[in-house]
Amino acid sequence: MNPGGVFVDKEFSFHDGAEAEKLFVVLGFDKGIIVVAKTTSKNHGRGITYGCQPKDRFHNFHLVANSCYLRKPTWICLDEFYELQQNKALAKRFSGVINHLCDLPSEMIKPLLECALQSDDMTAAQELIVTLSLKTL
Repeated sequence: MNPGGVFVDKEFSFHDGAEAEKLFVVLGFDKGIIVVAKTTSKNHGRGITYGCQPKDRFHNFHLVANSCYLRKPTWICLDEFYELQQNKALAKRFSGVINHLCDLPSEMIKPLLECALQSDDMTAAQELIVTLSLKTL
């Protein structure tokens, strides 16, 4: 799972313990940990200009309609990050629970990662993983 990869998880586990089908974008990977951010197609007062929206109520990165596989305008939620264990994510991929949808164009990945690093909601460990991934681009 490389940065900019967009996946759908039929059993995505949210921080509150709930599970549902959810799209997520990979932000980084290191030492068996994959840092991801969920997406939403619901505006909820978010900016509609392409790119980094750090001053919105909820920090996000806006993708216009038809970016990659995403037919609707989509916001990558950068106010909440998730860590997936590589071995568990791979098992879910092999069983068909997680499916790869597309990869964001390469010119979008660096601005996305730089935007994510501006978030106050990222832990130091997550920041290190995203920073290392950014350096490989």
